[in-house]
Amino acid sequence: MDRRIEDTLPNLLLPVARLLVRGGIGIDELVRAAKRAYLRAAMQVVVRQDGRVNISRLSVVTGMTRKEIAALLGNSQESGGAAPKKRGQQRALRVLKGWMTDPRFRNSRGYPDKIGFRGSKKSFALLVKLYGGDVTPKAVLRELERMEIVEVTKAGALRLRASGNRYSLEVNSQLSDLARLFEDFALAIIRQNSNTEDPSFIGFKDSIVPSTGDAAYFMRRFSGRASALLEDFERWSVGREASRLASTQEHGAVRVGLGVYLLRSERPIADRAIGKKSRVRVAIPTGKRRRN
Repeated sequence: MDRRIEDTLPNLLLPVARLLVRGGIGIDELVRAAKRAYLRAAMQVVVRQDGRVNISRLSVVTGMTRKEIAALLGNSQESGGAAPKKRGQQRALRVLKGWMTDPRFRNSRGYPDKIGFRGSKKSFALLVKLYGGDVTPKAVLRELERMEIVEVTKAGALRLRASGNRYSLEVNSQLSDLARLFEDFALAIIRQNSNTEDPSFIGFKDSIVPSTGDAAYFMRRFSGRASALLEDFERWSVGREASRLASTQEHGAVRVGLGVYLLRSERPIADRAIGKKSRVRVAIPTGKRRRN
């Protein structure tokens, strides 16, 4: 293997490994998943148009034994296919995710804050409005209480419980998000450096700021702008989605997407000599591809 690839691959897998370690998942699960992913990728390249699978050819492409290939193909057939269907995330978990990740609902230390039930700012009702869709705050609260994720304080505020149940849900949610978004992000990176007529656009900026206060200000300022950008995209896409569903020419449909993320990294290893400075990053990747 090229030494540069050998050095880069661990860095690529490190975020996944961190999540698996936090979730108590061992290396065997990752190895099995890597083999299944490799097999899927190889099948997309070498499986004949008539659908016939040549196990020997797949063995050559992947480096796995024919016995491993046959076993993995058998497991895929038993589970109903190689590619799992995408499903919508449960409403209460979408609200939970917003509570844990949206800077507007976190305290000065970066943890999910206590919030009131009602109110126009930093309330549970607003949280449900932003992340729950057309469900009532009371219904979402009852579900989170049933799941033993949220509790009511003596003062009447709502807070997340420090329980293993919530911790496990958080890890599973993060893995699901990473799996769902990584393919699109990787495609945007590849298309940016390709010779196609319609490459993707990726803009990335980061900065070293002198204090955690500056980092907090960055999160407050740009989280609002990021939300406004995504809301603008949603308004733009509503009418077009309706037109697509009404059209019978589905073969001409093209998937387009816009993603925004804000990152705050406390004292990166490479920057420790700088002192107590924080690195903040903002990236706006966009891409589009034809639907399969």
